[in-house]
Amino acid sequence: MNTALVSYFVLLIAGAGLTVAVGAILRRSGQAMLEEVYPGPRAAGLVRLVVVGFYLVALGVLAVISTVDVPVEGVAQAIVTKLGVVLLILGAVYGITLMVLGRLRDARRVAELDEEFNAAMRAKS
Repeated sequence: MNTALVSYFVLLIAGAGLTVAVGAILRRSGQAMLEEVYPGPRAAGLVRLVVVGFYLVALGVLAVISTVDVPVEGVAQAIVTKLGVVLLILGAVYGITLMVLGRLRDARRVAELDEEFNAAMRAKS
């Protein structure tokens, strides 16, 4: 079998496995974040939408990286270099996704505080 083909498969399998693992962690932590301010089913739905975006971006980047030639010697070095890039990008996408989830949570908290404040002001008048 061609070594380039083997390296594609190794990279895609390892990268997809890492992406799925990080996505599962993101789903759990993201749902816990949003359940603070949204009822259960709504939090689960929002997290699912954000996690699907994470998967699409991460797997798309993985597919692109698998086709890029890196200026290193040997198949093993190329795979390790590409996996390193995949890990860096997964970390960046994970952080961005957590920021999105945090902003969703913060926006809901602000809306709740605004509603409470308005209700308290109406009760005073």
